[in-house]
Amino acid sequence: MFSQTTDNNSRWNKVNNNVSFVLQFNGTETSISAPAGNGPVNQTVSSLTAGTQYTFTLYSVFENVRSSGVSITAVTAPSNAQNLISSGQNETSITLQWNKVNNNVSFVLQFNGTETEISAPAGNGPLNHTVSSLTAGTQYTFTLYSVFENIRSSGVNITAVTAPPNADSFRSSGQNETSITLQWNKVNNNVSFVLQFNGTETDISAPAGNGPVNQTVSSLTAGTQYTFTLYSVFENVRSSGVSITAVTGE
Repeated sequence: MFSQTTDNNSRWNKVNNNVSFVLQFNGTETSISAPAGNGPVNQTVSSLTAGTQYTFTLYSVFENVRSSGVSITAVTAPSNAQNLISSGQNETSITLQWNKVNNNVSFVLQFNGTETEISAPAGNGPLNHTVSSLTAGTQYTFTLYSVFENIRSSGVNITAVTAPPNADSFRSSGQNETSITLQWNKVNNNVSFVLQFNGTETDISAPAGNGPVNQTVSSLTAGTQYTFTLYSVFENVRSSGVSITAVTGE
């Protein structure tokens, strides 16, 4: 039997110790000595082009006389997709983007023990795929394989995160003429915050322990209304944000 193995080698059964072989493809011929010992014969053909179908013809040779020959077609693995990135996310989905390989190469996206087949795209430009039904504030690892004639590339990996949920119970818990104290419930120990107002941002570390988070904003003007926006932050990805207005005392 003359066949392709999973590692892109050609393999066939020997005839006997007096029979050598000639492997022919792309107008070239390679002489292969009669093998010693038992077991199948393996021959690796290198310097090929990724994602390409080849036809190989194998001749048995005895005393310079060739057999009629047997042919197979086999393909090289396609190239991995380039520029795999996370191009966006929300609390329950992540959008991945990568460059197509060519019109004949499809893809398989693997994560969390599941696989999704993605057809070879038409047209030019990057390919976008959104993975949904995810958990907020969670890191995922995705592996993308290029596929040509059912042969996969080695695969390329990326980690990406969903946005964390917004903080609950964001409110003003007190004020005087020059300051406002804000309070909200923590999300978890891995989620920090950014407080935005008046064109400035304040980073607030993920709190230790339980209970609400308190933040006092000072150096304000008496009798003035301010709008505050609070973002939860996980792995540098922000939540959609929640806003309140509060006023200083007069």
